[in-house]
Amino acid sequence: MKNPIIISFVFLVSLLFPFYSEELLNNPAYIAQTGYGETKEIAENNALSAISKFFQTSISVSTKEQTVITESKSESKISEEIFVKSQTELFAVRYTKAKFDRKQKLYEVTAYINRDEAWRIYEPKLKELSDSFESLYITAISQDDPLLKISWLSKAFDNANENGLQKKLDFAQALNPTESENFSITRTHFSEIEPMISTLAGKCSINTICDVGVDENISKSANEMFSKIGILVVKENPDYLCVLKITENSQPLPAGTFFSPIISMDIRRSEKILFSWNRQLKKIGAKNEKVARQRAYSLISQTISDLLKNEFMPF
Repeated sequence: MKNPIIISFVFLVSLLFPFYSEELLNNPAYIAQTGYGETKEIAENNALSAISKFFQTSISVSTKEQTVITESKSESKISEEIFVKSQTELFAVRYTKAKFDRKQKLYEVTAYINRDEAWRIYEPKLKELSDSFESLYITAISQDDPLLKISWLSKAFDNANENGLQKKLDFAQALNPTESENFSITRTHFSEIEPMISTLAGKCSINTICDVGVDENISKSANEMFSKIGILVVKENPDYLCVLKITENSQPLPAGTFFSPIISMDIRRSEKILFSWNRQLKKIGAKNEKVARQRAYSLISQTISDLLKNEFMPF
């Protein structure tokens, strides 16, 4: 058991003799960055900004541009800055006493984070997210049916994305490289999902059938989405059968014809229903009945595509 007198003495010494910038910058137990400014406050802010840039750089190098950028790179950078700021606010950033550099006529301040101290705060939050993801991943791996496995892997991938798990793992790596190795299995599992889904989908075949009289574009839109997922669409002896039923619920009114469609969709294997969806769509119509029907079936097709994408295609 550590002597409380010694602990108190060490704490008192740390107050009487605070860290110098050089000690912090050369000590691997700390993340430290120095800032300069015309006032103490500006110097502190610049030091904190330098801490944030340290994490941003570490995250960017770690991810190696894996994130798909759909907008401008500047927006991606802003998003990264906001993320880093939200994470660093979880624990205390300390500052050295400001000193004035007479030659540069600027104040100098070093901002620093104790890696172990910060990790004790950060690790429980990361573990909670990791456990949530791993629970879904383990459920996915335990599935015997390939399509069920794809569905659960998609749920695990979505869970990780919604919680920003990959970025938080990268942040943890920068914060405390040694301790973050405890989460290396989660990082590995996340990276395995996309190729695993691709491999599983390539081994599956499916066909879609609809009620008699239903627009053939409905089954076409379903089969197109299955193809995008990587599942082979065949008419003879498919592994799975997607059964679609559409209730139009047409209603002629003085203003025109309106539809309130209901979609019923099942995916079966050997007569066993593996997935089932029932959706009541919003009322849609037009003065001309033909135009109203076209609008209704366009909405039906889009809804079917969205349902299948959300279930099996998280990328």
